[in-house]
Amino acid sequence: MLGNQPPLPEPDSDEGHALLHVHDLPQLYQKPTAAALLQALSLLSFEPPSFSARNASGRYKVGEQGVPGYLTSIVSSSLRWIEDDDVKDSIWTAASARLSERAGRNAMPAMTRTFVINGNLSISLHEPSLTEDNLGLKTWTSSLLLAQRLAECRQHVQEACTRVLELGSGTGLVGIAAACIWSTDVLLTDLPEIVANLQQNLLQNQDLISRHHGNVQARSLDWNDETDLPAHESEKYRAILAADPIYSPEHPKLLVATVRRWINWDQNARFIVELPLRDRYDGERKDLRKHLRENGFGLVVEGTDTGYDDWQGRDGNLAEVKCWWSIWKPLVNL
Repeated sequence: MLGNQPPLPEPDSDEGHALLHVHDLPQLYQKPTAAALLQALSLLSFEPPSFSARNASGRYKVGEQGVPGYLTSIVSSSLRWIEDDDVKDSIWTAASARLSERAGRNAMPAMTRTFVINGNLSISLHEPSLTEDNLGLKTWTSSLLLAQRLAECRQHVQEACTRVLELGSGTGLVGIAAACIWSTDVLLTDLPEIVANLQQNLLQNQDLISRHHGNVQARSLDWNDETDLPAHESEKYRAILAADPIYSPEHPKLLVATVRRWINWDQNARFIVELPLRDRYDGERKDLRKHLRENGFGLVVEGTDTGYDDWQGRDGNLAEVKCWWSIWKPLVNL
């Protein structure tokens, strides 16, 4: 065990090595050193997932059985054998953080994580705590999958890439990826309460965007506001993107109406959308198809993608998520 013993080697679950057990960690009755406790808490740290297959397993270096109780015992202990009050505060803070990480995404503190789009592009995004359950403050699997699909989508958008609009941008992953991959100007939009974090992520990735000869801006856009529309036809967009934008029965109609107001109505324009195949939203997906067709859009191509989200299954691994993507165009001859 840890304590005055040499540090434990970190297990590598990717190579099939056995995980450590909570009993292998320093126990409080042993009065372990501060360094030993901090090392143990480091081994228990949560690695923010980035939805990759490699990241879908082996998230912890220590088996989870007994870990919450172990962390609770540290938080509630006086640690009286440790004389430095600042060090004790560091231990309590680290143990509290490890508990929060195991309480689910809604209870986790703010984080910054990096998403790999391709071999040449990785994007780091800040995500505030979801304590207010604001879904736009989290990066969703469908956003990563659509961002990774943009290079392939390029063949379907042609000159539409010169100006791009994203609806429901959230943390900005898709819009930033579009600016980089397509080397274009992108306007990212979302509700006012989302835009502050969105703008922070744009600033955080400004150098990356500039190196790829892109440009990004962000503003609020409420789909319910029918008066918020381009002042002139020249301000409309030939490419509009949206990832996971539907969370209520009203959203399909509102989304399509917003796309209709902002899209440049010609045969080269494209609307690209990606949605997770959640069972409880089957009706909303059908309504989206219906409203797109009723508003003069025709399907160009569609398919499915598979990725991972950061909600855990009972086995502790990331949940697999299947998504539907599709590209639509205006049927100008109708």
